[in-house]
Amino acid sequence: MDRSEAARIEDWFLDLPEVWQPVAKAIRELVMDSSPRMIEEWKYKTPFYSHRRWMCYLSLQGQKMVLGFVQGTKMADPCGILAHTDHRSIRHFLPSPDPKRLPIDALRGLIQEAIAINEEIYRSRSVTRGGRSK
Repeated sequence: MDRSEAARIEDWFLDLPEVWQPVAKAIRELVMDSSPRMIEEWKYKTPFYSHRRWMCYLSLQGQKMVLGFVQGTKMADPCGILAHTDHRSIRHFLPSPDPKRLPIDALRGLIQEAIAINEEIYRSRSVTRGGRSK
């Protein structure tokens, strides 16, 4: 990530309404700590997180914070914390502004599931392209 991209991401977090800053930072930390392969990128004026491919993003939509999972409809969501969206594959987690109410274990589970889905997509495309897994 170049310096200007990193600066835009940092500015996004700093420009959030004060009520959402602790929650957004806690989610960011969970995502970034989930894998040494995780990359933070600036896409569509919001922080995106990639593990071999786009995985999730943080967004302030109206007055609500959103953690959007790009392959959300493929996720099992055993704790039932994802909300349906109008998009055919994205599902959202809509946190409370109280960071003490973040379901940390459930979020870790979803993030690991999203990583596993991206790994499977990566492996299947690698096999398709090259005839063998890379």
